[in-house]
Order: sequence, then structure tokens, then C-alpha cells
Amino acid sequence: MKDWRESRYANIPSRSEFESTTIAMMRRGITNSDPMRDQIRRDRKLILQKPKGHWNDNPSEKFVNEHAWVLEDLMVRRVIEKLSDKEYRLSTPNQA
Repeated sequence: MKDWRESRYANIPSRSEFESTTIAMMRRGITNSDPMRDQIRRDRKLILQKPKGHWNDNPSEKFVNEHAWVLEDLMVRRVIEKLSDKEYRLSTPNQA
């Protein structure tokens, strides 16, 4: 983990990056938002703090908040459906 780095605001993926990554993970069977965020964090080698619900206080909080907004937007556009807390699935083609 020596090449991992503290999260900074500049390291947070854009919403479009979060969206494409999230959809790709869902297609691979990753449907829970926590493992999605963990995978994004690992891919970017980011050290994040556990969120405390102060969504813009630090980069770790902003990371979670931005991903949550992407999930919300995907639901509004009917690309995904929320099954339960933190659990999602891709919408069926006739629903989207």
C-alpha cells in the first residue's frame, strides 16, 4: 500500500466516471453500493476515511456523496432500481 495516497478533492471521480464505473460493476454482479465504492477506491489507490454523514466536510465524505448522487440519478432515469438499502440492480430493458 506504499503507493496508495490520501484522498483529495481532485482524486474524486467525476459523476460521469462514477456512472460508467457503477454500471460496469453492476454488469459484473457488484450490486451493493459499499463494495462498489470499495472497488473504485482500490482501483484509484485511495485511502478513505469511514464516512460520518457530513457530506462535503472532507474528500472521503464527498466521494461517498457524489457516488450516492450518481445512484440517485441512475434511478431517476430508470437505468437502475433500488432493491433495498444499498442494494441495486440494472433495470430490465422494457422498464428503462
